[in-house]
Amino acid sequence: MKGTILKCMEELVTSRFDPTTWAESLKKAGLSEHRMFSTMEDVDDAQVVVLMNAISESTSLTMDAFMDAFGTYWSTVYAPGIYKPFFDRAKTAREFLLALDEIHTVMTKAMKSARPPHFQYEWKDEKHLVMHYKSHRGLVALMPGLVRGLGKYYKENLKVRTVGDSVHIAFE
Repeated sequence: MKGTILKCMEELVTSRFDPTTWAESLKKAGLSEHRMFSTMEDVDDAQVVVLMNAISESTSLTMDAFMDAFGTYWSTVYAPGIYKPFFDRAKTAREFLLALDEIHTVMTKAMKSARPPHFQYEWKDEKHLVMHYKSHRGLVALMPGLVRGLGKYYKENLKVRTVGDSVHIAFE
């Protein structure tokens, strides 16, 4: 996984809690409390999951609550700051989500080791999109928070749930 995910987690934890909580999380994950991640660095997927569990423990958030907080922070603060052109191009959460597979392809084209998730889209009706998550990582559980965060960013109310490796989104 790319280090930018960890940079976002660090920003979230240090801003919502404090730097000590981030250092404690690193230590619980078996890392140096002074460990710094670079955005383009490759970080072992298993290490990211260990760190996510450590953050959950250090913050007393359930894993679901942490993943939701991460998704909201990524979609409303972190990603719009560094990927602004993609957020500006879409006028709605629907537009952004339908471009997400292409965004991942464009953003990671020049990165040798990048393995972003991909999506296949299926409309159940005009207000119900199913995004079929395709990734060896199996981190579909991060998607509801990310999608709800996009709804907040675009000031829309989205109902999101996962069913297996699919994310069901109801646009209201």
